[in-house]
Amino acid sequence: MKKKLNRRGKISLIGLVMLVSFVIIGFKIHSQQVSDPTAKAAEVIAKSQSQKEDSVEQEHKLVKKVEKSQKANQPVKKEQEKKQEKEIVDTKTEQEKKESTTQEQKQVAKNPEKEKKQEEADTSSKNETSSASVDKNNNIINPTLPLVKPSEGKVVYLTFDDGPSNRMGDLMNILDQYQAEATFFWLEPNMRRFPTEVQDAIQRGFSIGLHGVTHDVKKIYVSKDTVVSEMVTANQTLEKLAGITTHLIRTPYGSHPYMKPEYKKAVHDQGFILWDWNVDSRDWKYRDSRYVNDVIQQVENLVAKNIPPVILMHDRTETINHLPELLNYLKNQGYTFKKLEQKNMPVQF
Repeated sequence: MKKKLNRRGKISLIGLVMLVSFVIIGFKIHSQQVSDPTAKAAEVIAKSQSQKEDSVEQEHKLVKKVEKSQKANQPVKKEQEKKQEKEIVDTKTEQEKKESTTQEQKQVAKNPEKEKKQEEADTSSKNETSSASVDKNNNIINPTLPLVKPSEGKVVYLTFDDGPSNRMGDLMNILDQYQAEATFFWLEPNMRRFPTEVQDAIQRGFSIGLHGVTHDVKKIYVSKDTVVSEMVTANQTLEKLAGITTHLIRTPYGSHPYMKPEYKKAVHDQGFILWDWNVDSRDWKYRDSRYVNDVIQQVENLVAKNIPPVILMHDRTETINHLPELLNYLKNQGYTFKKLEQKNMPVQF
């Protein structure tokens, strides 16, 4: 009986212990279930924060990498742009050269003689140069420019009024030095004063024209008959002194406005050819080397328009003194000096 009770007591104790154990285990499980949502929430938040930080860090790294790549590529890009620009310029230049060459070839095909002359001029310009100087008035004389061979298209007609004079010999010597032909329009009284100079000029081959007798507007332009009379008288004196006559005349101060239509007709009917000029040296005004630069400018303007320059100068000391400066420049630029002849088309105002 006692044994049965002891056995039942042990069994009850064991059951009690097991019950308590189950209660404790259940409590723990319940506690864990209660605390798990908070822990999981915290864990999720922490994990999200960590991922966000990792993402930001990766973005920073990516930005830095991109910036570094751009900096590394920037010189290459600039170099490529420069190369492209250079290729465009080179292509354009090459195209222009081809067009220019084609145009030149066409011109040569049309006028090979002109090309030959141009080559000769270019060769001459490489081998020869002129000297430069400045006079007391700061005018540039004989500027340093390449010498150019004479061209048929660059002709200058030098004319001198009011002579002859006691400086005629010096004037002709300068002209001969530069192989310059010229035309003298003489006054009848001066021919009588310097007969030796008249004969010398004709022997040297210069062209002679008449400038009248009085050189007075109030006398020569009174009528058509007075104009004709003065020219006829001057021609008669020339024939007595040198045995020649001339058809060339230039009226004092030029034909405009004095030579009326009936005056021009009268001298023409008498066989005279009236000449004016298209380049006025104004040497009578400057009386120094300033006239040289003035003439050069006028000459170049006319030649650019294919108009032959006929230069008016005077038989004066100042003109003769600075004439070499003018002739030297024009000759170095390829001009030739011709005299007026009966066959030339006259320049008239």
